[in-house]
Amino acid sequence: MKMPVMFDRACQALAKAALEPQWEALFEANSYGFRPGRGAHDAVGAIFNNIRLKSKYVLDADIKGCFDNIDHQALLEKLRTYPAMRRLMKGWLKAGVMEVLELSPTKAGTPQGGVVSPLLANIALYGMEAALTSAYIGENKAPSALRGAPQLIRYADDFVVLHAQETEVIKAQQTIATWLEGIGLELKPSKTRLSHTLKEYQGNVGFTFLGFTIRQFPVGKTHTGKGKPSGFKTIITPSKEGIQRHLQELRKIVQKSQSLPQEEIIDQLNPVIHGWALYYRTVVSTKQFVTCDHHLVRMLWQKMTRKHPKKSARWVKGKYWRTIEGNTWTYATPEGPGQHVLRWHAAIPIQRHIKVKGKASPFDGNLLYWAKRLKDHPLTKKTLGKLLRKQQGKCRWCELYFREEDHIEIDHITPRSEGGGEELSNKCALHRHCHDQRHAKHATERINDK
Repeated sequence: MKMPVMFDRACQALAKAALEPQWEALFEANSYGFRPGRGAHDAVGAIFNNIRLKSKYVLDADIKGCFDNIDHQALLEKLRTYPAMRRLMKGWLKAGVMEVLELSPTKAGTPQGGVVSPLLANIALYGMEAALTSAYIGENKAPSALRGAPQLIRYADDFVVLHAQETEVIKAQQTIATWLEGIGLELKPSKTRLSHTLKEYQGNVGFTFLGFTIRQFPVGKTHTGKGKPSGFKTIITPSKEGIQRHLQELRKIVQKSQSLPQEEIIDQLNPVIHGWALYYRTVVSTKQFVTCDHHLVRMLWQKMTRKHPKKSARWVKGKYWRTIEGNTWTYATPEGPGQHVLRWHAAIPIQRHIKVKGKASPFDGNLLYWAKRLKDHPLTKKTLGKLLRKQQGKCRWCELYFREEDHIEIDHITPRSEGGGEELSNKCALHRHCHDQRHAKHATERINDK
């Protein structure tokens, strides 16, 4: 495999910076993978919004070898960029791969390990949703027809298609398979299946997407949706496969820790626990978090008792476990400065994710919106972006939330004329009219003081 050298990676980063804003303005609202300001939780949120009021049939599909098989000519034609950029992209696409010290030409696919590869893959897959919608509405161009079209939600090369009718989902699979042929791709049979969110269909109920199990369960007649009894409840949980992979990763760390001191074991386990729990804390995960904690304690107990075969269980517990916040089974080093404490999965609070709005993009200029959502973006690194995030989107004077159409200005808390500095702590974001009111009040106070 030929990985791009540092110079090529830098060039690809520049090319991505030039192309991404243009394509972000074009990409579909329900495309979430490898895009700034979007992620897996937005894709799952879109699925929930689509099925929460009505159970639906599901096409759960994966594209076979997406990054390796994209047709170069089809991708270059879709780019529609200026000649110099086109030549540069063509050079990267045709760079070749190194196999057993021999360079082989690349006939398809995007640069492996390249900075620009995810963007090129999204560009190649752009238009899939439009093709699906066109096949559904046919000659009927009425806006009302679009409301009943199958809904495609995509994260990179994984996607689902949702619709209330079985025939439309089957038709959607055929439409997408035909469309993919135009860019050299095909569906992966082993990872493509039909299901239903509520009832059993072909032996399946619900589906797994991006590590989440999504399905609906029958409930009493009092459960409503839009004021009418829906008869079901949508539940999203960590998938069984995701839990097993996580426990296996924890088990490997514990098994390799025979000669390590307790603090190093804790330092290796904590980032894995924290990262996994943060990913799944946006759904119904409390029960699964407790289960993972239970399994982890058992792993550690077995490891520590085997490490000290001649010691009693009481001695082992007293050496490695402490009572912290009422929990007598907290794996931690002795109390004192620099104490190391194992994180609990269940200590991570459940926090619902707010899905990104429609086709919103960090390049759309909506500083107010993105200052609340992103911590690391050029828009939010400027003074106003930092202040909006610091003030949580509220005007410091009237304490009302800013709206997109508001004029926002920066004011010095202590005026420069009175010795105030330019540091961020001496600045605040205000509505334009609040800015005027604040200065008028300050001027009046100065006159009265005299």
